[in-house]
Amino acid sequence: MPRPTPTRGLGPRSRLSEAARRLLASRVADVRHEEDALAEALTEDGVHDMRVSTRRLRAALKVFRGLGDLAPLEQQVKKLQDALGEVRDVHVQGAWLKQLARREKPPKRARLEALRSRVESQLGAKEKKLRRELKRWGEKTVPALLDEARRLKGPGRYGGQRVRRQLRRRLRKVEQLMEDYSAAPDALTAHELRKDVKKLRYEAELFRPAMRRRMEALLEALVPLQELLGELHDSDVRLELLAGIAAEGTATERTAARALLEHVREERAGRAARTARELQRWHAEQLTRGLRHLLE
Repeated sequence: MPRPTPTRGLGPRSRLSEAARRLLASRVADVRHEEDALAEALTEDGVHDMRVSTRRLRAALKVFRGLGDLAPLEQQVKKLQDALGEVRDVHVQGAWLKQLARREKPPKRARLEALRSRVESQLGAKEKKLRRELKRWGEKTVPALLDEARRLKGPGRYGGQRVRRQLRRRLRKVEQLMEDYSAAPDALTAHELRKDVKKLRYEAELFRPAMRRRMEALLEALVPLQELLGELHDSDVRLELLAGIAAEGTATERTAARALLEHVREERAGRAARTARELQRWHAEQLTRGLRHLLE
């Protein structure tokens, strides 16, 4: 995962509006850097890195939305992120099937290659959509975003109580979703928990210059959980993909999909068990309570 560009010269006593202007400019620059890398080809790494950068930008737009008219711009960035995500999903599943096929003997390899061809047949249309979104982003969203960022204003300090309250609210939501998942560890609840853990991570990155030790403690706890939930989500996406192909594909595709379903179910069970152990550790060590105290 690419790192965000550091923003120098900010501290806990910096005005929140000034920090917001500088951080938004930095996050836009990170997205534009990845945009330049995609100018010639929509590579797997390039699409992934730009998607991460757009997520960080959206986190900043949401955090600072009280300082200006940022909500419509956040929705425009989301359109770009969604288009990147659609291409990224095809890349991920195609690469997974390619890797599986390499391990198999010719008859089974041919069935897996048929599955891969079906998945990757969507790529052209999704790349065309992404190119349109990239054009709109560069021509319309970027100028509007930078113009609005220059006008941000409002009270508060970068490391003040308002910011810490916001982070505590996000942490409480994560804690509630952990409880929900422990009670019902289904794919939908896991997905919601993953999204909010990710949002809290990106918000913690935003405020690291103001509260370095606190944010580093928060990130140290969040990153392993996010990675486990990401792996679990990958398995859930594959189960849904294979179930659809098993119902609607050609005879060759259906055979390959059914054969893979049991493998992915076992993979998911192992990932769910590792995620459950991590959540048990959070509970046993009272990590959310300790992190809330850090933010007081």
